[in-house]
Amino acid sequence: MYNFSAGEPDFPTPENIKEAGIDAIKNNFTKYTSVRGISKLLEAICQKLKKENNLNYTPEEIIVGNGAKEILYLSVRTVCEIGDEIIILAPHWGTFPEQVKLAGGKPVIVKTDDFRPSAKEIKKAITNRTKAIILNSPNNPSGIIYTLEELKELAEIVLENEILVITDEIYEKLLYDETKHYSFAALDPKLKDLTITVNGVSKTYSMTGWRIGYGAGPSYIIKKMADLKSHLSTNSCLISQMAALEALSGNQDSVKVMLSEYDRRRKYICQEFQTQGIEFIKPQGAFYVFFKVNPKFDSLEFCERMLEKFQVALVPGEAFGTPGWVRLSYAVELDDIKEGIKRIKAFFA
Repeated sequence: MYNFSAGEPDFPTPENIKEAGIDAIKNNFTKYTSVRGISKLLEAICQKLKKENNLNYTPEEIIVGNGAKEILYLSVRTVCEIGDEIIILAPHWGTFPEQVKLAGGKPVIVKTDDFRPSAKEIKKAITNRTKAIILNSPNNPSGIIYTLEELKELAEIVLENEILVITDEIYEKLLYDETKHYSFAALDPKLKDLTITVNGVSKTYSMTGWRIGYGAGPSYIIKKMADLKSHLSTNSCLISQMAALEALSGNQDSVKVMLSEYDRRRKYICQEFQTQGIEFIKPQGAFYVFFKVNPKFDSLEFCERMLEKFQVALVPGEAFGTPGWVRLSYAVELDDIKEGIKRIKAFFA
């Protein structure tokens, strides 16, 4: 089977990071830590945010969790009360609305203009129960990156309505064609008190199984998130924290190598789809191509047929609030991509 459904890098974790994890075991770093994470990692995250994102945080404004997914849930659960509404832009990661529901809130899905955020539609969606907006750029599944102008428009809405923002920036370093990523909280000093920035090491450093994510936000929110986490999972694995410390502060050459290979795969898929006349969104970031299915089929039926007849696994747009489209992950070796694309083209022929 040719599996293009996974949202994780296919590369091994870089050697220097693995060695840091092994050293942690050998040095008996196997005990509990502070719920928010070890001080060295919190400080490294602060330094990373200042250097790369133009964001100034203290360790008291940082929390480490079991992947960005846990940080996202802690964020939603902390700020959302029963009946509160949280705006989510479609297409969206399938977990976003489910986390809102788990927190007792109501996910309000807002359609985008050609997968780009629409200030007009977001304004229309705001009510007196709106508590927050969840942003995700670079976007999963579309690969779209919100422009500085688009983010500034969103910032005006947020400041005018005093709405909180939870921004998922996990794909921030997977960028192509000299596209730039902008951290939402850095756009205006006033936004820092209204924003929870979520990130992690899973996608950039191929560390999905190590389960380390982190959040940065107002200290009063971070404290509440830590209180909640203390009853859910206590601290994140110390071995993984030591590996994440090396990921953030160590040699970054592996990131460039992985990104170069992703770009090679991206270009191949886009060229093949263009030749075949398949409508798709050219990804600016992440490692997904979002393409439109034959109008004879809905995307769920298309994915079922691709799996049953061609042994190709894809994710239907229904999972992202966007029926009629399909996500293909190119975190897969190029030879497998070539065979998989051949089978997709055969279906469209």
